[in-house]
Amino acid sequence: MRAVTRRLVPEVLLALLAAACAAPLFLVDHPPIQDLPQHLAAMRVLADYDAPGLRFAEFFEVDLLRTQYLAYYGAVRVLSTVLSVELANRLVLAAAIVSTPYAMRALLKVLGRDERLCLLTLPLTWNAHLILGFLNFIAAIPLALLGLALAVRLRLAFSRRLAVALAVVSTLTFYTHVVPFAFMGLGAGLVLIGDGARATARRWLALVPAGLAALLWMRVSPAGQATVSAGTLGDGAEGGPVPHFAAPGDALREAPMWLTDVLHGDTDIQLLIAFVLLLLLWLAAGAGQDALDTSPDGRRRARMLRVVGLLSPLALLAYFVAPVSYDWIWPISARFPLLALIFALPMLPRARGAAGHVLVALAALLTLRSADAVADAFVGFEQEEVGALDAAVAAIPEGSRTAGLIWDRGSRHVAFSPFIHSVAWVQARRGGAVMFTFDDFPQSPVIFREDNRPPRVPPRWEWMPERVDPERDLGFYDHVLTRGGPGRIGHSVTFEEVFHDGPWRVYRRRAGGQEAAP
Repeated sequence: MRAVTRRLVPEVLLALLAAACAAPLFLVDHPPIQDLPQHLAAMRVLADYDAPGLRFAEFFEVDLLRTQYLAYYGAVRVLSTVLSVELANRLVLAAAIVSTPYAMRALLKVLGRDERLCLLTLPLTWNAHLILGFLNFIAAIPLALLGLALAVRLRLAFSRRLAVALAVVSTLTFYTHVVPFAFMGLGAGLVLIGDGARATARRWLALVPAGLAALLWMRVSPAGQATVSAGTLGDGAEGGPVPHFAAPGDALREAPMWLTDVLHGDTDIQLLIAFVLLLLLWLAAGAGQDALDTSPDGRRRARMLRVVGLLSPLALLAYFVAPVSYDWIWPISARFPLLALIFALPMLPRARGAAGHVLVALAALLTLRSADAVADAFVGFEQEEVGALDAAVAAIPEGSRTAGLIWDRGSRHVAFSPFIHSVAWVQARRGGAVMFTFDDFPQSPVIFREDNRPPRVPPRWEWMPERVDPERDLGFYDHVLTRGGPGRIGHSVTFEEVFHDGPWRVYRRRAGGQEAAP
């Protein structure tokens, strides 16, 4: 009975803590995740492309070769056959959050490390990338960890089943996000080296499908070509885009933001300081306690651990030398601090005895405090700031062409600008076509039809609604959704106000108002 309890208690603890991290997604109708409405809008097109009332087929084409975000969108698409797109997305994102500590535990186990270190991924769950809405990046992290674990297992004992599993997981990782895939591919490729060229080549065959997918994407996709240019530090020759870099001092000051910048106030920095102290305590408690395994498998595991550990300083170096942005790709370097910290966790020593139990309890408490702070912020955002968004969206007929002019885009509860893409809720729930939209970006699987599309807008158009002239710039649209302002559209002779509640307004083209030709 005692042995069963020893196994059961850690499993229950991990499951409860992982569920607590995912819980904020299900507490509110509008999670304040900045890019979330844009993802939902694209997913709704993929799920209901031929629905006549939504008119997606009139405005859009689907081109799956443009993007490598197919795994995440594909999972949502499959679930949306029986669930709403919004619920399907919550479940897929929750699965990514919950699976991260389990994937880390699998890697720790096969490397012979302290499996309890997987708990240290949980306080990192709510980070700047998740609150910004980089859903594919977040979802690729557990896949990358699982791919590394499978590579280690394949190196220890080759089997076709493991090779196929690694091929599937590495390909899924690529089709989720290219950055975690790159680290997984490098780490797995190095881990699989050994026992001569023939044995190494046989193991490397498991990475060939993902490699071919990456080569195809880089060759035929505009997003892939732009990513290659960013990776080779294109210099803007012949009028091309120019990479932008951060000074080392600025990068150093901003690093904490890319780890925990989720909430307003001092809570984020307090949680980060607590996390760093926990890491130091773990180092101190485990110093000198790792026993050296001199068996052949032990030596192989030690070498593979060093390979995985090298990914951490490599990610840290990339943070300082990679560009911040290139063309439409942002952020680039900001992705790396989180990965550097995650890849460093397997290098922590084993904390034994009472000290280990105390550290596990501290990790659990820190996780619960972080999840509770995020949950409170989400509920405050929903109750105090969302207001009549749903009513405003409902006031716009299905299949409409809608522009969004968002003056009041920030929040008192969460960081960044959770309202900046509010108009995408219209496309996600009412169909039609909206602007501003990611559908004009190369990584989108949904693109506008050239014979029926809104006018192209200059960079950062969505951040400068005061520059939009309704009579000159909004001829394509029959409705306009605003938050704050309303600026010049409040005095427009072309549009009339049909809804107003709090900061939200909806304007409709007046009867007889001139519409620009598509």
